[in-house]
Amino acid sequence: METIKKELPVNVENAEKKKAETTRQKKKRFINTFKLRLCNVSKTCEVVGISRQTFYRWCDEDDKFKKGVADEQEMFYDDIETTMYSKAITDKDTVMLIWISKTKMKHRGYVEKIEQDVTVNPFYELMKETSQVVADTKQ
Repeated sequence: METIKKELPVNVENAEKKKAETTRQKKKRFINTFKLRLCNVSKTCEVVGISRQTFYRWCDEDDKFKKGVADEQEMFYDDIETTMYSKAITDKDTVMLIWISKTKMKHRGYVEKIEQDVTVNPFYELMKETSQVVADTKQ
């Protein structure tokens, strides 16, 4: 009975080490598979054998993992952007040329409408109205 008690902590420690190693391997596998699965979280989780909850927990708890996922996503977006540019320039795709002009060349006037960011302070408007009411009652 005493030998079992002595071995138990070692077995528990070994199990924890093995679990930690497996988690590290799965995180690495997730990042390597993510771009191949077109940055689809569900499909990548399925391949790696984890739940979506596990993926989001890893992102919350492990900044290195989260950064690795974000880096893969950015590289994926870069690939898409390169393909779009190629389609516009090489294939002379009119739709792509128009889209690139509208999104990447706004500063040159390639826009359908002028975007304006207008911020109105509702408190200022209320005070203005109140001042007018007070002025009207004094007269």
